Amino acid sequence: MNYDNESIYLHTAYDWIENGAEELMLVMDAVEGTADDDNAKIIFDGFHEAMLIRSGNQIIHLPIVAEAVREMLKDIEKILVTEMDGDDIDDVYEAEVEIINAPLPIPKNVYNKISGK
Repeated sequence: MNYDNESIYLHTAYDWIENGAEELMLVMDAVEGTADDDNAKIIFDGFHEAMLIRSGNQIIHLPIVAEAVREMLKDIEKILVTEMDGDDIDDVYEAEVEIINAPLPIPKNVYNKISGK
């Protein structure tokens, strides 16, 4: 899945959970809008941060990826994403993992907004 030129960067509370069977789950607060459950993707820069492309126009920035999680991401193809609404599960889906070994791409409109252009 690619994001479009109108993509927005969203921030939400999140945590990574490893279930003991070498499976990784991203648990996060639900955000407005509908996730593209069939095409969601985690893009990991290969160093310290990642982003979840939740849909064609929603990107969740994950600025901190702990070392243990970084090591797991190198060896898995998909993770489970669980979106929470308080104590209730709002949505659960798989996201493909892509490691780019480069800085995360930022949509042009987001870059222009944060750089003041």
